[in-house]
Amino acid sequence: MNTDQRLKDIVREKYTEVANQSKDQNAASCCGCGPTCGTDEDFIGIMAEDYTKLSGYVADADLGLGCGLPTQFAQIKCGDTVIDLGSGAGNDAFVARAETGSEGKVIGIDFTEAMLTKARANTEKLGFNNVEFRQGDIEQMPVNDNVADVVVSNCVLNLVPNKANVFTEIYRVLKPGGHFSISDIVLVGELPESLRHAAEMYAGCVAGAIQKEMYLGLIQQTGFTNITLQKDREIFLPDSILSTFLAKDEIDAFRNSGTGIYSITVYAEKPTASDGFKPSDALETSEITIRSAQPADYESVVSLLQSVELPTEDLNPTLPDFVLAFAGEKAVGSAGADINGTTGLLRSVAVGEGFRNYKIAGRLINEVTKQARLKGVKELYLITTTADGYFEKQGYTVVNRAEVPTEIAQSRQFSNICPSSAVVMKKRIEKPKLQLADVAQALACCTPNSGCC
Repeated sequence: MNTDQRLKDIVREKYTEVANQSKDQNAASCCGCGPTCGTDEDFIGIMAEDYTKLSGYVADADLGLGCGLPTQFAQIKCGDTVIDLGSGAGNDAFVARAETGSEGKVIGIDFTEAMLTKARANTEKLGFNNVEFRQGDIEQMPVNDNVADVVVSNCVLNLVPNKANVFTEIYRVLKPGGHFSISDIVLVGELPESLRHAAEMYAGCVAGAIQKEMYLGLIQQTGFTNITLQKDREIFLPDSILSTFLAKDEIDAFRNSGTGIYSITVYAEKPTASDGFKPSDALETSEITIRSAQPADYESVVSLLQSVELPTEDLNPTLPDFVLAFAGEKAVGSAGADINGTTGLLRSVAVGEGFRNYKIAGRLINEVTKQARLKGVKELYLITTTADGYFEKQGYTVVNRAEVPTEIAQSRQFSNICPSSAVVMKKRIEKPKLQLADVAQALACCTPNSGCC
């Protein structure tokens, strides 16, 4: 049996068990821990969030699973067709149905028969004739092309070995102009080996998670546009969980490693034909490679920046803290940072003509941000004359020039190269610190050695 199939069998077995448990039992295991754990809207339980205030909520369909509220952010309209991936007992499907109304349609997909049985019983009890649940693998959805207006999913893709296949399938089943809203678990930094190899932690949504930058990169590479993080919060694993897998010194090393486990809710759109992006283009993104710049790349970078009318006169020939995108041997994109202690200036974000439908800029910015964070940078600034709307979607906000730190304000880019009319923007990239109150709440939520995450 191959590894992917073995992991799927682990998930199927675990979620069959979950389907046959009460919500209270699930609250002490896996992705559980529902709204009874607390009331802080930014830290309800360890993963799950409170559905009870959403229209369409059905208590019998809420097993206390998930890690977000994707349907709350999904912008579902009356009459839409919605697909819910990993639909479980029907929680998100019924909330989505409240938005589509009787004019729309909701299709839930799950590969655990016990979950489907529970979801269909709930549907029958509610008398809905426009909600159906299909058995299937979300890497090969039992749905035709261009069917859905919206796709939602809650803490499911982290359980799938091949996430790229799922995003390709989402792209296929969405109508042109359709969109998705997905909540999931991602990582920043590397998990300890014993956590990564623990079957319980895989079924519990953590060990199957991938790097946040990689996750967002897969979305870009598939061809989606307008990628937006709708919510981003850190998950805290108490020592009572970690001690099942790690020794005390390993727990201390993990706490000090900078590794973070995050619940994100991400939105993205499938382009329309008028956007000039064809599904076949998405396949070619795999040919675009990203790497750190080297001094030998200097002339190529100067040529690229000049072709898009960006300044080069203050460019350091060694290109420190620069990353480049290549199509074969040709440099087709660049981005860099001028770093001064805990602040940095994002600069030289450029993509060559003919390569602007490949989502290269976002990948470059993500890589520069990651490298800057590793060097202790807490805030990135930028100056732009035309792209403030784009950078706003990347999490930057407009700031007054007077707020800019002296070391940034005195740089040549800021002081005399870019026009005074340019917009100044800032993004805080430091990993958020967990408050002690949150830790106490998390510890109160779990029973020692319960496997809760």
